[in-house]
Parts: sequence; structure tokens; C-alpha cells
Amino acid sequence: MDLDNWDDLKFVLAMNRHGTMSAAARYLNTNVATVSRRIDRLSHDLGVPLFEKRGATFKATRAAERLAEVAEELDQRLRGELGNLRGGGAGDRVGIEISAPPAVHAHFILPRTAELSHALPQIMLTLTDKVYAQGLGEADIQVRIGRPQGGRLKARKFRDYSLRVYHGRDHVLNGEWIGLSHRYPDADAALAIYGGAHAEPRYRVEEMPMAKEMILATGLPGLLPDFLVGPEDGLVLADLPNNDRPGELWITYHETRHGDANLRAVVDWFCGAPANGTGP
Repeated sequence: MDLDNWDDLKFVLAMNRHGTMSAAARYLNTNVATVSRRIDRLSHDLGVPLFEKRGATFKATRAAERLAEVAEELDQRLRGELGNLRGGGAGDRVGIEISAPPAVHAHFILPRTAELSHALPQIMLTLTDKVYAQGLGEADIQVRIGRPQGGRLKARKFRDYSLRVYHGRDHVLNGEWIGLSHRYPDADAALAIYGGAHAEPRYRVEEMPMAKEMILATGLPGLLPDFLVGPEDGLVLADLPNNDRPGELWITYHETRHGDANLRAVVDWFCGAPANGTGP
């Protein structure tokens, strides 16, 4: 491998994260031909294939995964160092990206953005939706369901929560319900609680905050995290046995960022988020 071409690693990292050349090209602000050429060149230099075509996507080989691990560590170290350098002067802005389920953004972050601007004026926050954890990706911080297993991640428990079936105050359970999009493995998780429900929901929606809006609009039952429901919503906890699926939210970031003062400040701020009027 020619040392002059060490930046080919960023193409391996982008491909490993995004799975397609078009998505990697968009992220790197280049074109598919360039991504293909750089990957092919590195594969030739190493004498091993890096990605295998699987339908519309590419699967990383073990060689690509090992290179991506190196690139990931370099990427995270650079972000941390650049953030510390840029955060030293008045008017400097340090970008921090948080990926989290939309319900977490809606309840714990969006209502407090003015507070963040006051507490950490140097931070320019970017929020991206990610329901199911598949690594940090481009994010600096990830709020995920469940504690991460393995990998080089620092993890801090944010809070416990429960998934429960709620419905409108005047609704009588009649088998109809609201489900999530089939893009998610837990699309029909409400059936595990609502035993008398029809096999198919009356409506499907994309995310939990949208499910809440649909429940409010129709009165039909649906599965929601308890932190997303407040007394002002007027929703009723369905009278069903075992109407409680416990879970945990964890905040994670790459271990190389542990000395990043700005990232740690955002994590500390985030962990002060009120949970229905109380601490996490």
C-alpha cells in the first residue's frame, strides 16, 4: 500500500458505513466513479478484495472491516482534536452530531435546544434519526436502545423506560390498532401485549412520535415509550395484562473521544434532560 494513498481509507470507511457506492459518494461529496476507482486501487495494492457485491449493496470483507476499524479510530481522533482546537476562541463553533430514535429527539432534545444554546454556545448540534443501532456511523454521539456489546465504545446509561399500549380516553378496544412500518423488526410488537388485536393494524406509521399523533387523532391503541406520554395528552394506558416491555437507553461514543471536552460537555448536558419532570 502506497503511503501517498493513505486517504483511500476514507473511501473504505464510507463504503463500510453506507453499503453502496452512491451513498458513499454522496457522503464524500464525490461521484461513484471516484469511489469505485479508489476502492479498486486499494484492493489491487493489497492483493485482496475489499467488498463483495450483494444485490444492490456491497458487503465488506474481513480485510475491509479491519481497515475500516483503523479509519474509524483516525476519524474519531481527528474530530476530537479539531473540536478542542476550534473550541478555544470566541465565536468558534464545534459541530457535534447526535443520532437517536426520533422519540428521543422529540422528548429530550428539541424542547431544550434554547437551553443548549445558552449552556454551550460553542456547540453547533446536528440531529439525525437512527432507531436501531448499527454503530456510530458519522455521528459523534449515539443514543441507542440497549447497552452496546463489544466494540470500542464508551457507554453511559441514560435511563430506563417502558413500552406500553396507550389509546384515546373514549376508545373501547375492538381489535384495531396502530403499527409501525415494516422497516423495523418491532413493527408489530404491540401484538405481544394486545392479545385480542387483529393480525394487521388499521394504520402503519414511520416512527413513534408519528404513532403518538395517530393515537391522538384516532383514539386507536398503539405502542409508545412511557416518556413520550404526559398527562396533558389525555391518553389512557390500555387495560391489558403485562402491558409493560422494559428497555434501556444508553449514550455511546468512541473511546478515542473520551478526552474531547466539547463532546463530554454535550453528554453531560444531555444526561440532565428531564424525564417527565424528573431526572433521568
